Amino acid sequence: MPEPIVRVEDVTVRFGGVVAVDNVSLDVMPGEVVGIIGPNGAGKTTLLDAVCGWAPLTAGRVTLDGADVTGVLPWKRARLGLGRSFQDARLYPTMTVRETLQSAFHARHRNGVVAEGLRLPDAQAEEEEVAAAAISLLELVDLGRYLDHRVAELSFGTTRAVELAWLAARRPKVLLLDEPASGLQQSEVRVLGGLIERIRGDAAVVVIDHDVPFVSGLAPRLVAMDLGRVVADGPSTSVLADPGVIESYLGTGRYSRAAT
Repeated sequence: MPEPIVRVEDVTVRFGGVVAVDNVSLDVMPGEVVGIIGPNGAGKTTLLDAVCGWAPLTAGRVTLDGADVTGVLPWKRARLGLGRSFQDARLYPTMTVRETLQSAFHARHRNGVVAEGLRLPDAQAEEEEVAAAAISLLELVDLGRYLDHRVAELSFGTTRAVELAWLAARRPKVLLLDEPASGLQQSEVRVLGGLIERIRGDAAVVVIDHDVPFVSGLAPRLVAMDLGRVVADGPSTSVLADPGVIESYLGTGRYSRAAT
C-alpha cells in the first residue's frame, strides 16, 4: 500500500482557551480527493492552516510525503509540494493575468537576475518557455482572452479560476482548497468541479466548502467535523446518510439527496 501523501496525527490547535482543532488524525492518500464539511466554527479552516503551517500546533504532528513538516515554515512546505488557496483569492490586483501566472514559475527559474537583466540567450529562452506555459494554463481553464487583463478587472469567478491556474503552475503534490465555491454564482459552481479536476493533474486534493452538493460531487470521501473534532469519515454516501451528520450539519436533511 502507498504511504499517505499527507498525514495528520493527533493534532490539536488552541487559541488561548479556545480549542479550534481537537486531537484530529487524518490520512490523505496520493491522488485522493477528500472533502471536509461542517458548520462554522467546526475547525475546518484551522485544520488546513495546521497542515500548511499557518496555525502552530499545540500537540501532534504533520507529515508531507513521508517527511515531518511540523516545524517547517509555510513557504518551505509550499516548496515541498503543498498548494493552498484561501477563501478570498490572494492575487496582486495590479498585475496582469500573464504576469500573475509567470510569477508562479519563479521558483523553478534556472537563471538569475543578472542573466535576465543582460538578456542572455539562456535567460531569454527561459522567459519564452514560461510565457508559453502561462498561455497553456489559461487555455486549460478556458481564460486565454483575459491574458492581459489586470486581476482587479476580473469578476470574482474568473479571479478564482486564475488562482487555481496559478496553483497548478506550482505542480503541487497536494492542493488545499478553502471554500473555492464561496461567492460564486451557481452557474460558476456547476463548472468548478470539472475545473479542479483538470488543473490538479495527479495531485491529492483536500477541499472544504459549505456547498455540500458541490463537495460531495467532487470528493468520493467526506470528513465531517464539529467543535474541532472529526465525527464521521468515509465514502460520501455513507457520511451524508449518517443520522448524526444530518442532524448536526444538514439540519432537515435537505442535502442528503446528494448521497443518491
